[in-house]
Amino acid sequence: MLSELVAITRLAHREILDVYNSNFIVDTKSDNTPITDADRRAHEVIMEGLENIDPSIPVLSEEGEIPPFDVRRSWDQHWIVDPLDGTREFTERNDEFTVNIALIERGIPKLGVVGIPTKDMVYSGDVECAIALRHTVDDASPISTTQLGNSLRMTTSRHYTTTKNQQIIDYLESIGKRVKVKTVGSSIKVCYIAEGQADIYVRFGLSNEWDIAAAHSVLRAAGGGVYLLDGTPKVYNQSESTLNSAFFACSAHPEEWSNIIALSGVLTNES
Repeated sequence: MLSELVAITRLAHREILDVYNSNFIVDTKSDNTPITDADRRAHEVIMEGLENIDPSIPVLSEEGEIPPFDVRRSWDQHWIVDPLDGTREFTERNDEFTVNIALIERGIPKLGVVGIPTKDMVYSGDVECAIALRHTVDDASPISTTQLGNSLRMTTSRHYTTTKNQQIIDYLESIGKRVKVKTVGSSIKVCYIAEGQADIYVRFGLSNEWDIAAAHSVLRAAGGGVYLLDGTPKVYNQSESTLNSAFFACSAHPEEWSNIIALSGVLTNES
C-alpha cells in the first residue's frame, strides 16, 4: 500500500506545482485560513487515489466535509489527509509545504507519507514493520532518528512559535545544554526528526490532526514519536474537535523531554 500512497502523493505534487508556477489566487476559508486551487486540486487527486486503494476506508481531509464524532467514533480505520500543509509557505513561495496522508487504526498511526513537491521527495513510514524511507526520483533510502547528543537540535514553526519555546531553550541552556534551532514550515519539522536532522519539536499553538498524522507515522516508523506534554502518546479521533492539544515530537526519551518541559515552567507560566 505504501507504494500506492507514494504514487498518489507524486500526483498531488504535480497538481500543486502546476498552480505554484502560475499567478494563483489566494482565497480565505470560513476559519480565516488561506486556500488556493493547489489545495483543492491536490485534495481531488488524493481522494480519487484512496478510493481506488480501498473505498471502504473513510477519509478525514482538511479540504473535505468533517463528519460528526457520532459517525467518526465508529471508525476502526480511517485516512487523515492534509492535501497541502503549509499554505502560508506556499503563498510566500518559500518551498516549505507538504502533502500528507496517514492511515489511522483505532487512533494509532500505522502508515504515512509526507511529500515535498518542490524537492520531488516523499517520506514514508510503515509503523508495524518499523521501516521509514526517503524516496527521491531515483531511489528510496532508509531513515532513522539519532540519539541525543551534547548539542540539542530543535525545530520551530515559521508562523506559530511562542515565547514558551524560548523558555524551554533557556532552561536547557541553564543546565548546560547547547541548543541549535532550525525554523521551517509545515510537517517538514517532524520529518527532520525522523531522518536524524533534529531531536525535538514542541507545539503550543493550535493545530489540527491532519497537520501531524502523516509525519507522526513516519517518525514512529523511524524510531521516535509524538506525545502530549505529560508524555502520553498522541492518539487520534478521540473527540468532536479535530484540534490537537499541545504536544511534542521527539527522536527518543519522551519521559525525559516531558520532564524538561515541566521543569522549564511553561506549564504554569502563560506567554
